[in-house]
Formats: sequence, C-alpha cells, structure tokens
Amino acid sequence: MARFDLILAGGRVLDPANAMDGVADIGIKSGKIETVAPELDPFDTEKTVDVTGKWVMPGQIDTHAHVAGLSRNWDPAIGYGMLARAGTTTVLDMGGTGPSLIDGIKRKGAGLNVAGLFAMIPGSTIPGRDPTTEQLPDIVALALQQGCIGVKMLGGYHPFTPEITAEIIRACNNQMAYIAFHLGTKESGSHLNGLREIPGLVGKGRLHVCHVNSYCRGVIEAADDECDEALDILENMRGQLNSEAYHAVQNGTSGSCDKDGNVLANVPQNCLRMRGYPTTRDGMRQAILDGYASVVGQKGGQIMYMRGREALDIFEKLNTQVGMSFPVNLPSSAFKLATSKNTKGEFIVDAVSTDGGSHPRNVAIQSTMALVQFGALTRLELACKLSLTPARMLGLHDKGHFSEGADADITVLDPALNEPVMSFVAGEPIMIGGQVVGTGGRLMVTPQGEATARDSGLPYQVLDLSQSKLYAGY
Repeated sequence: MARFDLILAGGRVLDPANAMDGVADIGIKSGKIETVAPELDPFDTEKTVDVTGKWVMPGQIDTHAHVAGLSRNWDPAIGYGMLARAGTTTVLDMGGTGPSLIDGIKRKGAGLNVAGLFAMIPGSTIPGRDPTTEQLPDIVALALQQGCIGVKMLGGYHPFTPEITAEIIRACNNQMAYIAFHLGTKESGSHLNGLREIPGLVGKGRLHVCHVNSYCRGVIEAADDECDEALDILENMRGQLNSEAYHAVQNGTSGSCDKDGNVLANVPQNCLRMRGYPTTRDGMRQAILDGYASVVGQKGGQIMYMRGREALDIFEKLNTQVGMSFPVNLPSSAFKLATSKNTKGEFIVDAVSTDGGSHPRNVAIQSTMALVQFGALTRLELACKLSLTPARMLGLHDKGHFSEGADADITVLDPALNEPVMSFVAGEPIMIGGQVVGTGGRLMVTPQGEATARDSGLPYQVLDLSQSKLYAGY
C-alpha cells in the first residue's frame, strides 16, 4: 500500500503556523497532511501533482461571503462555484438560514466546507419589527438548531434599537453562538458612527465586526481619519472582536424603494448621497443611467454586474427589488486596514474576506497577492490573513496549517498569474485551473445543530466555538 494518496511536489510551501516558507513536497493520506518534506519519494504515492513555481498555502477560508441569503433576482447558491473558482475551501455564509444553506449545498455545492449565520430580518426570518428581550434566547436557539452556527444582524438594512442590538449580542454570547454584525442601529448608521457604538453595545461581550472597510468610505470624516479611528476602536477591544475587511471597489447593496419612491436601506442611501443623488427611486434611476450604480443579475448560470439601460430595465421590471452595487470602497482604506499592526506587530484587522460568494467580487486572494508583490505583506502574512487567522476565528484548529494530521485543505497560487489555480478539500480537488470539479459540501454546525446536519444527509462537522478566537477566555 502506498504511503500517500497524493503528493504535491515542488511548490513553495507557505505555512505560517510552522514558520515554513520554502520549497517542499506535501504528502497527503486519508484527507490529512501526512508530512511536509523536501523531495518525497514519488514511488510512495498513488498520485503526484507537480506544483513547481507555485505557492502552496493552507486552504483559503472566507470569513464573510454570501451563498444562502434570501434571493432577489439571482440564485445565491451559485456562489459556491464562484468561491471554488476563486480558491476558497471553507466559507462562512453571512446571512441566510439553515434550510437555505442546506438546500444550496445540495443543489449547487462545489465541495467546500460551509458554516452559516442566521440572518435576523424582521417580518421574514423573525417576527415583528423589533424582537423583545424575552424572544431573543429562543431565536438564537432556533438558529443553532436549524444548522447555523450563530446569528448575523444586518444593521445597514434592518437595524434594531441600540438596546435590542446589545441584547442580541448578549443572547448569542450566553449560548456561545457566533454573532456577526453589519454595523448600524436605529440611532447611528452603516458608517463610522455605527462603529463608534460598538464599545457600548458589546460591553464585556464578544462580536464579529463585518467588513470594516465599509465604515471607512469618508462618509463622516476623511477616509484616512476614519481608518485610524476604526483601528483604534478595534485595537482597544482586542480579545473581544473578530474582524475582516474586503478589497473590492464594488460594494453590494439593495435597490429597494418604498411605495413613495424612497430608498429604504441606509447603505444605498449613503452611496447615493456620496455622489449627490437624491435618495429616491428617481435618484437610483439616474445613478444607473450615469453608470454609477450597477444592478447585480444572473445570466446563463453566472452572476454579474449589469449596467446602463439593461440594468435600468431590470430595476424597473422587478419594481426596485434587486441587488445593487456602487464603486464606493476605497483602495486606500483597504490597504491600510489590511496592513496595519499594533505596537507588538500584530495585525489589527484579523482577516481579508470577499463579502462575495454570489456577489461577483471574489478577489481576496488576488488582492492580497498584489500586496505581497508590492511589498506591503510577506508571503507568510498572506497565508495568515487568508487562512491561519480565519481558521482560528472559527475554532477550526485542524485547518489553516500543514502540521501532521491537519486537514488537507490546500490552495495553490500562481505568482506569475497572481491568482489561484488549484484547490483541495480533505485531499480531494475541488478546483483545477479555474474549473470547478467539486460537488456537494461539508456542513459545519454546533452541537445544537447536529440532528439537523444528520437529517440533511450531508457530511458534517461539529464545531466547538468555545475554542474559537471569538470566545477564547470567555
């Protein structure tokens, strides 16, 4: 019997957990890392893949993407394949439900490991406009039971009062459920003022702050000053917060307007105000025609940005109920948030995410590779931002590194092309040369969701979030 099922031979291995940045072979057996060493014997394996000239890192873990949300005018499950093509091996969905997560994996899964958060949407996933304090423990418990690992608040679209927001955080912390927040309450907004609320809302609790770059667009202060203040807030709460930022210039938002023609959500309102458009249906129409706003749509099984008259026709046909995008994210903010460290040399923002999946902006790997080429990050720091720290954020201690016995989740990067070219989950290929070859997926749940995972028929893994960075020492 062969010692290995697979050897990845001759690549530059990037393994920050083991301080490894050098050429070596990786031997894989039964879905696990067996060894990393120079020039393994090719006669000891069933199969060898030559990755000479490539960078080989632990599988990319995207801590903010969208593959299971409530669909507008596209199928969010298409995002599984989009992520696989982008080199992702594990994803945290930021805002669906347990049933939508499971359904999407079965229909359009691409071989990824998948965890999901329950989106708190008043009148849709939860009753009424504001849940009561008494309802919250049951809402959180139900989220876990249906196969999510926690809850997400969507403050840019469905804000709660500061008091209820704080109670939601507390209810999740009490059950050790993962809790993420697209910032904004009814008294602040989805910008720097929302971030300023965080110390008071969280208290001594724990929270994942979503896409920090979204609060550094120059809406309240100069963008560079917003970055500085955001970094100060995060650093002052070190040990209590998980955080990520994405690098795409395009954002993702909603075009929804009320019956009076007013744009409903805070995020698109901010986007329109930034360029002087009225926050109305007419303002949105003009922004589309001017090329400032795009409509996210589905064509032939692909999700893409649509512009101009085509975009406006979709906007009108669907009565504004469409996904939208504006080029409002600043590269300068993305650069600063990705590279800033504290006085001990520790990164302040934990991870680089995509906020993508079914949103066509899955560029975390390419943008972070560009920072390495620029000299702003080292190769090992790239692997920290894209894999090691994200694994720790979620308590995935068998991922994010190449120690013996670790999961053989691997992403192979081509530095000449500045893009991922191959990826593996548990030693099996899910993407080769940009083509998705993986199917299905592994559902990640808490112990409360194990019965749902078992009944789904999907492979699954039970997480212990007490071992996550979010709840370390809690």
